[in-house]
Amino acid sequence: MPRTVITLALLAAISPIAVPTLAQSDNPGRQVHWKFHAGDVTGGHRMLFDDSSWETVRCGYKWKCQGYAWFRAAITIPEMLDDKPTAGQPIGMKWSNPGGEVYVNGRLQSRYDNDHPALILLTERAHPGQTVSVAVRTFMGLADHSEGEGELSESDLVFVDPKRVHETFPIAVDCGKSLGKLLQPFGGVSQGGGMPDYSPETAAKLKEIGVKWFRMDNVLTNVARKKDDGSIYYDWEEFDRRVDFIRSIGAEPILCISYMPEALEAFQNTDRHARPRDWKEWEDLVYAAVRRCNVERKAYVKYWEVWNESNAGWIIPAPGEDLLETYLKLYDACARGVKRADPKAWIGGPCNAAGPWNSDKGSAFIRGEDFMRGLMAHCEKTGTPLDFITWHEYFHPWWTIKDEAETTRRYLRDYPNVKKQVKEFILTEWSYAWWNDRPHDHELGAAWAAASVVRGMIPSGLDKTCYFLAKDGDESFRGGWGMLMGGNKPKAVANVCRMFNMLAPRRIALTGEDDELAGVASFDPKTGRVTVLIVNFADRYGVRRDITLSMSNLPAQVRGGVCRRYLVDKDHSNIWNNRDRSELEVVETLPVGKSGMFAHTFRLGCSAVTLLEFVQRKHE
Repeated sequence: MPRTVITLALLAAISPIAVPTLAQSDNPGRQVHWKFHAGDVTGGHRMLFDDSSWETVRCGYKWKCQGYAWFRAAITIPEMLDDKPTAGQPIGMKWSNPGGEVYVNGRLQSRYDNDHPALILLTERAHPGQTVSVAVRTFMGLADHSEGEGELSESDLVFVDPKRVHETFPIAVDCGKSLGKLLQPFGGVSQGGGMPDYSPETAAKLKEIGVKWFRMDNVLTNVARKKDDGSIYYDWEEFDRRVDFIRSIGAEPILCISYMPEALEAFQNTDRHARPRDWKEWEDLVYAAVRRCNVERKAYVKYWEVWNESNAGWIIPAPGEDLLETYLKLYDACARGVKRADPKAWIGGPCNAAGPWNSDKGSAFIRGEDFMRGLMAHCEKTGTPLDFITWHEYFHPWWTIKDEAETTRRYLRDYPNVKKQVKEFILTEWSYAWWNDRPHDHELGAAWAAASVVRGMIPSGLDKTCYFLAKDGDESFRGGWGMLMGGNKPKAVANVCRMFNMLAPRRIALTGEDDELAGVASFDPKTGRVTVLIVNFADRYGVRRDITLSMSNLPAQVRGGVCRRYLVDKDHSNIWNNRDRSELEVVETLPVGKSGMFAHTFRLGCSAVTLLEFVQRKHE
């Protein structure tokens, strides 16, 4: 049904200019007029800001600019919307453009991007004729000097489900109902091409976050070198520094056997993606690396992953040779080298880009099933060991990650001997996006990661995951992948990772979730400590939610203790929002009664993650 035409006005108190008029349109729902400014401005979110010189635009407007852009309007709530009265109803606006942050009546409400558009909550209980000030700061290029393109593709007024806005959502935890060991896959990081530094301060910060395993690729690239007479020698300086750094964190190393040293390549390739000139020569290098770690230096490395994203073409075959055939030869040589040096060390792969499926979407997606099944079939036929299975995934929602794990397990059923060997599934790279993107720097990417773990990784039984990347090399907001910025300041995602690593080891029953809210609860049988993590993240059009958490059968050790609530959201534990408040924050400390019951109501903003920790009072 057609929407009623929406009247907009810019109040004189907000701006001295005349109220813009509405143009006629074939789509009345998109007749909102906005004041637009290309570039950043100070105070653009304030209600009294003067936007009289700005351009007047409406939905469908396209622009190019550097850094940031702003939209502003004062929206008058109509009496009718979709032929229904608005009085008393929650009214919102669906909003979509390249990404940014939304201010309502001068206050920050949420952040969003073009793949996860915003639902701007204009009013919880509408009064027809009331005016709401909206300002949106849009993120353009990833640096102030880079130009980006934008389109205002959506700005429609809508009714918001009253249950989401007015009703408190119940989540219940029964501490007396144990569900076994809690998988804690968000304990690892991945770094490609080495760290920007290997300082004790960086190691200490990663240890504080709780990093339990650390995957590095590109570890052999500079090991094999050629003397003037053409003979090969090994230079272990950089390799040792990487392994020692991981060990200094107290983390388990996962070393990706890559890339090809120039001295060993079959042909010149500056990306170091060439196959080896001699398979035995390559096997000997792998043998030497494993022996150096596990025998000579006692810096034990259990996990050895074969190459990086070969299905995307990151190993170049011989002329006339199939890409998978080249990878299997590479895998065999690596397996021989690893097991010859240490029969107890693990060998794994295929380290696919973008999961276990074949696709025609592009080089980064092709031949996933070919490589996953191909490695399994090869090991089934030849007896070559396969101790763990790995792949990568970026950007896709939690259900894709879950489906990838389930699909890979289904493949294994066809290879019974290999199935007996495989001990772990590891996602050795994953992140919000494979490109630099603003949500890497703030709470949207952090909440996406939390939802991926709670809804996808834990239920699918992933043993380990390695978030890409451990650390950026600078302190600029450029959408870099790193959990840490230069100076070792944590991003929001690092604080969420820390929350997951604070979870107690035994899972307990938690009931209550919907399309936005999900959680996981656990306890420690030794101390009685109880933890509950809840995430509010919607793939599209999320809104703040009120939650009542009810706890029953609290362990005796924490009765009479305290509950600390940690929070990562638009305002807290978020370096993008405030560089001086980047560390994980406690926002509430609550007393816990002696009855074994506990209840607490709180509001969880859009794209937010909270952790409630119940401890003995002496640990406060």
